[in-house]
Amino acid sequence: MFARKNLPSLALSVASRIDEATSTGLARVLGWAGFYPGVVGFGGYASQTRARVLARVVMEDRVGERSWLTQRRGWRQFFDAQVPFQPVLVTCGQAQKVVFTDGGGYVDIELVGHGLQPGWQLASIQPLNAVDVQRMGVREGDRLYPSSDVEGASAAGESLLRVGRAEEGRVLGRIRAAKSVDIPLRVIGDDERYGVVSDIDDTIIVSMIPRLLTAAKHALMERVSDREAVPGMAGFLRRVARFNLYPSGQEKHTERKESSSAAHGRQANALPVMYLSTGPWNLVPGLREFLRRTDFPMGAFLMTDFGPSNTGWFRSGVEHKKRELRRLVRTFPNIQWILVGDDGQHDPEIYAEFAREFPKNVALIAIRSLSQLEQLMAHGTLDPISLGELEKIPDQIPRLYGEDGFRLGRAVAALVPQPPDPQRLTGYLDR
Repeated sequence: MFARKNLPSLALSVASRIDEATSTGLARVLGWAGFYPGVVGFGGYASQTRARVLARVVMEDRVGERSWLTQRRGWRQFFDAQVPFQPVLVTCGQAQKVVFTDGGGYVDIELVGHGLQPGWQLASIQPLNAVDVQRMGVREGDRLYPSSDVEGASAAGESLLRVGRAEEGRVLGRIRAAKSVDIPLRVIGDDERYGVVSDIDDTIIVSMIPRLLTAAKHALMERVSDREAVPGMAGFLRRVARFNLYPSGQEKHTERKESSSAAHGRQANALPVMYLSTGPWNLVPGLREFLRRTDFPMGAFLMTDFGPSNTGWFRSGVEHKKRELRRLVRTFPNIQWILVGDDGQHDPEIYAEFAREFPKNVALIAIRSLSQLEQLMAHGTLDPISLGELEKIPDQIPRLYGEDGFRLGRAVAALVPQPPDPQRLTGYLDR
């Protein structure tokens, strides 16, 4: 007899299959209408041995022209025609891999042996012709090379790639491929010891505004890139990201060789910054434009996806943040993180648990204090719901609180004059 407890998992499986079939059918129809698989690059990060590249493949009608992604207003940002199981070629320095997108059109891949120098670099993703891939039996691990024979390339900007299989030592044939899309990647050097993790909503962007009509207008009509920044937070994060944090308290400048096209004016010596949010990946193009407009330090994005997963109908934002923080520790065991968030939801609880589990990997916790009206909008009460958790972390980890970036900046500056102590935050503040 079929167990009743299996009904939820069966329903999730059916819903997932329906979603994938719908997306595949829509992509096929749009293909007939002249659309092509295009890449929306989310960015990534890397150690000096291993790189993580994040992107999504969606159908678009303007190959190579993606500025429209940052111009979509409100609800339109949450709707894309993703391409499930689309073959793509991911290249990161000396590392290369043929992969297939998941059921939501996402690429989340690690590559080993990239050979890139610390700093901002570029990876690339190139959609492959699915018919050619299936016909030639291309699988992960096959090597693709640029082909000098461009006969047959389409008006959509396609090129041709030769397919080689290492164990057979021969060229199997040629595959059509769309234009390559660059993906900005922050490579963290082995000698780097500090980094920044920052929440987004209510930490750097004003989200829970205590006026319902204004909040609805932001969500449904405005571009993310046009949103209002939390006062002083851009300057606070810029200053924190320029800290030289060493146990000796002495300044140390390390020159970083990086791709000029990847840097986009960013400081080569800045600490790595990770923007960790429960928001959807669809917002990344607009968020990147928001960071540029408001002068926040650029960084990698660690977002999530809406909708059902293999374990439930709704994804847990708390578990997403915990999972990504633990992954950062596994990838960068020597990095101490400056954790920045707000007390409107679960950041204090998440950061406190992380600090207790990995005390040697936390340099500082900075929490933006929401007003009572913002607290009410965030979770329905006037007081923070988990701020007390930070009182349970190891005493040697500084905890700072402030209503905005200006107050947090003054709180950080107050730590600087203290005598050097390996267990304390030391360094300098570029004022």
